[in-house]
Amino acid sequence: MKALGLEAAMPTFLGGRRQFSAEEANESRCITKIRWVVEAANRRLKQFKYFATTIQNSSLVYLESDMSIACALINHYQPPMTRSKLEDEEIGVQIMQLRQQKNKIQLLLEENNLIRRFSLWEIINHTEIIDGFPIMTKDDLGDLTFARSYAEERCSTTNLTSDVAYSVHRCKIIPNLIRIPTQSAHSNRVTYHPTIHFTDQAILGWWCDCFTGARFLGCCSHIASAIWFLSYQRWQTQQRHMPSGEYKNLTTDSIQVSGFYDSSDDDDDSQRYSLA
Repeated sequence: MKALGLEAAMPTFLGGRRQFSAEEANESRCITKIRWVVEAANRRLKQFKYFATTIQNSSLVYLESDMSIACALINHYQPPMTRSKLEDEEIGVQIMQLRQQKNKIQLLLEENNLIRRFSLWEIINHTEIIDGFPIMTKDDLGDLTFARSYAEERCSTTNLTSDVAYSVHRCKIIPNLIRIPTQSAHSNRVTYHPTIHFTDQAILGWWCDCFTGARFLGCCSHIASAIWFLSYQRWQTQQRHMPSGEYKNLTTDSIQVSGFYDSSDDDDDSQRYSLA
């Protein structure tokens, strides 16, 4: 593979650590941005039932020709998964420049001992920084991974267009530095602290104490959720059509219903029970 100019790579492992370094997390992100094409090609191939199941040893002699036929059909009848764009080369250059850099927000937090000193943070409502946080469009958000569920859980509602209680922690010594405690989706006992440095014009950087939170080649879902809500969603006025969490309002809690009585002795035997 090296003779062809190719390098085999795979994401690193934590090995008992609590977090990947910024360099490791950025490197893993580079790998996943390339690997998805391979995974997408495999998915297309497995649309053929023959390749989606276990292939018997007796059929291995025909495997190469069978795969060639399947790939030829895919290439002829399905469109390319992606096409080159004018900005691809520029994006590639930016990725290569960022992959080996350290996370400046993490260094800022460590230098000022802000990661573990909770006394240096004050709890405020998101409306107190409504003028200081930049407004962004979906295009501006770009490669951020949307994580609506984290924002809904933080606000205790699925209707994020209403007046919601979304509290943030603001740093007392660096006012344009905030963090949003976010419960892990995998453990109720774990809370992460996505931290964002900003001006009224732009997001300067971010860091989170989750496994991949040190990377800034993209960001973790906790950071994405916070930026998405603060810079975009809270400015939206059109509510989603029937958010999933609102379906509970269409039912009545059984505890509010008066007791049942047995009506089996009534003349109408088709009605076993009725409301009192």
